[in-house]
Amino acid sequence: MSKSRLLITSLIACLPLSVAVVAHSVPQVVAKASWSMVDTIKDVNNDGFIDGDGGVPKSGALSINPSVQMVGEGNHIAQPHERLIGGALSWYLSQAGFPVTLNACESRGSQYSWTLLNTTTQAVTSIATKQLTKATCKTHATLPEGSYTFTLNVTAGTTNATVTIPATVKNILMVAMGDSYASGEGNPRNVDAWLTQGGPFSAFRPYWDNDVCHRSVHGAPALAALALEKTSALTSVTLVDVSCTGATVRQGILGVQPGTGQTQIALAKSLIGEQPVDLVSISIGGNDIGFGSVLSSCLLNANCPLSKPTSGALQSYPTLQAGVSDQTAKLQAAYSEIANCLSKRTCPSGINLAPTASVLPTMYPDLARNSNGAICSYLSMTQQDFTWARAAILNPTPPSEVAYTTTSQTVASLPITSSLNRQITNTTALGWKPVLGSWTRSGDSAMGHGVCAGTASWTFGVQFGGQMSSASFHPNPQGQIELGKALLEAAKIAIA
Repeated sequence: MSKSRLLITSLIACLPLSVAVVAHSVPQVVAKASWSMVDTIKDVNNDGFIDGDGGVPKSGALSINPSVQMVGEGNHIAQPHERLIGGALSWYLSQAGFPVTLNACESRGSQYSWTLLNTTTQAVTSIATKQLTKATCKTHATLPEGSYTFTLNVTAGTTNATVTIPATVKNILMVAMGDSYASGEGNPRNVDAWLTQGGPFSAFRPYWDNDVCHRSVHGAPALAALALEKTSALTSVTLVDVSCTGATVRQGILGVQPGTGQTQIALAKSLIGEQPVDLVSISIGGNDIGFGSVLSSCLLNANCPLSKPTSGALQSYPTLQAGVSDQTAKLQAAYSEIANCLSKRTCPSGINLAPTASVLPTMYPDLARNSNGAICSYLSMTQQDFTWARAAILNPTPPSEVAYTTTSQTVASLPITSSLNRQITNTTALGWKPVLGSWTRSGDSAMGHGVCAGTASWTFGVQFGGQMSSASFHPNPQGQIELGKALLEAAKIAIA
């Protein structure tokens, strides 16, 4: 073998050893950083409903007759089907801030540490050095809302690598106010047991998040808040649900509703303190204009718009038509009073709205059409009754009058100057952002989803007696899902 060939052979033989020595003596260190907000709305069993820390029945939470003994309240551990905290709050708020997950798992090295700089206050939070392993590569910090830079330092021996990433810590605080269409009336946590096993004479015991207000996480605001939590890993969401069945503007929102002890605004304030609110969803006006009186009168009386109301908020009026028209006309001023209170012009001790906050009034869904899109007749309520009620209450663009044919075949011209949903759309003048989808999904669709729509119905029919009689003419589970979707769409646009 020639000397040159021998030299080349020797070099080739030595090459792998040379590479191995270099790789061993110079460890490769890589710093790769990411972060996310920790969910502040919990759904521990992924069933699509919020789990809180307000206690859960000891047994049979979703059965027809849950245990009256509650367990687990206040232990800071969310259990499946557990009530909202205090029947209203999705999870605890802390003055220290909101939990953030810091992720170094894609890094390479032996140890890592974090330095977190608030770019507004210049406050620095240092996370102590930890071993970089699969089990320990994530850590947590609690930080006030604001803009930050997160710096990750990874080391191995005397070698280190550093990376800095920007971050904005943001918790979306959502307050849900209003009446039974917000509280989830008819939809307790164990509603499925009632639908499959219940009835007017059953031993059904509804499991509400709040018994007095019939508040439930099956209601549209809670469904929307949970879905909003899942839309981005870089924000968290906290829900404060103070809605209550039977609420009106002056007995619920601005004044005390009997049996509740305080206004909804005061209750929200007691739960969130000075935290700025980003979203306010509100369903209000149905009880103010006498929706319950309309239903009871039309079920009991022929020619109901022309009859004297038999009960409820409108019974002092000579006719149902006169009562609905007069009360509807008062809504504009009532909504203005709420706006003044939310802005603290008239409620200095009220909740604090963030500078970019949005108020989302939800329109009421269409209860009056069948699956073919035609106007309902239902029990003793005629198509004429539903035609008038839909125009006078629900249609956001009502006709100027309704030609009502009586049982004696005479025709009465009933003027329509506005409607409940029209007044809600008019709140744009207050800077509010009406949730149009809560009407359009049922009111503008080719298929109707009203009380007479059979399997396509999004509304409970009349419930005769029992624990669920108040579910009558309220959204059923599918109806709440649809309202929740509409509210979610509006919320996403509002915070974009």
